[in-house]
Amino acid sequence: MSASTRRPASPGDLVGRDFARVRLTASGIRARPLGWILFTAFLCAFAIAVLRIDILRVRYALGQAVIEEKTLVQELRRESATLETLRDPARLAELAHERGFRRPDQILELEDGARALQQP
Repeated sequence: MSASTRRPASPGDLVGRDFARVRLTASGIRARPLGWILFTAFLCAFAIAVLRIDILRVRYALGQAVIEEKTLVQELRRESATLETLRDPARLAELAHERGFRRPDQILELEDGARALQQP
């Protein structure tokens, strides 16, 4: 092992060692890899925060869509009920009577032109 990579066994072994090339922190870990690890951890934490905010935005939009769907379903039920009351035969007969319609005196049945042509 070279003098710059081996660990000193005693304080006397530090004589002649080149400390300019070996940068150690207090725990003995090199500073550059620690910086990259911290930078990567920061980027991961930032990405997680962005994803959480996006999830909250999607949940809020989904809640609004559910509320709108319930409102539209209620409106559809009301409109369907209104349509059924407008189509009620008893109501239509009453309206016809009020407007002067009456039952026909005679009914004329007309032959279908296609059927008349087919008969010899």
